[in-house]
Amino acid sequence: MRTTARRGDQVGVTLGFEPEPGMLVADLDGFERLRTMLGAHTRFGLTLDIGHCHCVEREDLDTCVRRALPYTVHVQIEDMRRGVHEHLEFGEGEIDFVPVLAALRGYSGLVAVELARHSHAAPQVARRSIDFLRRAHERAGTGMAGTGRPAGRG
Repeated sequence: MRTTARRGDQVGVTLGFEPEPGMLVADLDGFERLRTMLGAHTRFGLTLDIGHCHCVEREDLDTCVRRALPYTVHVQIEDMRRGVHEHLEFGEGEIDFVPVLAALRGYSGLVAVELARHSHAAPQVARRSIDFLRRAHERAGTGMAGTGRPAGRG
């Protein structure tokens, strides 16, 4: 990781490390330990996966988001159940997205819906996901950038 972070310096790229349930670095505590071992390298950032946090973290999701924001370079979002690492469509898991989206207020990077097992129905899932997130943003009182026409469409 030190070599990769140094290479990030050379090419001007910040790494977004993603803690993964069941792996050596599975949670925010593990990420923070690894970041400390790397000397809090400025090019070593976090890919914050909202579902993963719900799955493994002890703290409430909005607390996890606020804790992670200083390091966050990318956000992945999906629904999930506590203790079960299964990426679900919005509304099929346990996550209350209104406080999560409110906690993300001020984050200006990309938020990507991660539903790899749903690729066979991608257009429909994307439409439902956008609609769900728009409603959640309205309830959270946050703006939602980037939800206009899809890229490549006239």
